Amino acid sequence: MPPAISVRTQTDQALPAQSVLARRLLGQAVGFRDCAPATLDAMVAGGTIRVLGKGELLAGRGGRFDCLCVVVQGSLETSLLRRDGHRHLISFLQPGDTAGMIGLIDGLGHVNDLRGRGTRTTVLLVPGVLVRALRAGDPTLGMAFEMQLAFRSRLLYERLAADPSLSLDARLARLLTTLASLYGVQRSDGVLVSMKISQADLADWLGVSRQTINLAMQQLRESGLVRAKYSTVTIADPKRLAERADA
Repeated sequence: MPPAISVRTQTDQALPAQSVLARRLLGQAVGFRDCAPATLDAMVAGGTIRVLGKGELLAGRGGRFDCLCVVVQGSLETSLLRRDGHRHLISFLQPGDTAGMIGLIDGLGHVNDLRGRGTRTTVLLVPGVLVRALRAGDPTLGMAFEMQLAFRSRLLYERLAADPSLSLDARLARLLTTLASLYGVQRSDGVLVSMKISQADLADWLGVSRQTINLAMQQLRESGLVRAKYSTVTIADPKRLAERADA
């Protein structure tokens, strides 16, 4: 089993502005937005701000990670390392997303690897002992966990429901449609997916080679459904892309 991951980490002094941002994001998150404000205040006050560098490991699969993690700025990669040494990309967590809930519930090791993306990722780490104490006194916190897990389960089942016999461009269209629904920003020229996604990321997400994903992305571009440049993806025609996803 991998070594335990300690939550006693290096911080950039107090970072009060980051704590304020963490509180706002937590108050907007699925489930947590229905919690008592005092409960969320206590979570942020008792938490620790940590800044991760590019590729820095926050938690390893199977390692102890007894805290609730809230992404404040930047992005966290959740992934697994396959036996052949290749990365299996599960998701990118964006500001307001959370991690660590399953370990808080069952007390077992973390379910995947968590790494910082980009040059700087800021997270709030709330110790498990504090979360459990607050949950015992505020039933809405337990309900927040339930809503978060239900929300994530639906995303997972949506991915599992993608028929492997579908063409790769249809599977890619389904993935991009899901990302746009979660992290899309409406603009005059389409819906911008507000995270940097390289074609290598998309390949690891769908379990194919980079050359193969390049061809699938080219098909979507030539059909006028998406635009991609410098790891930035814009959904040019969301309706037709959704139709391609359901092909």
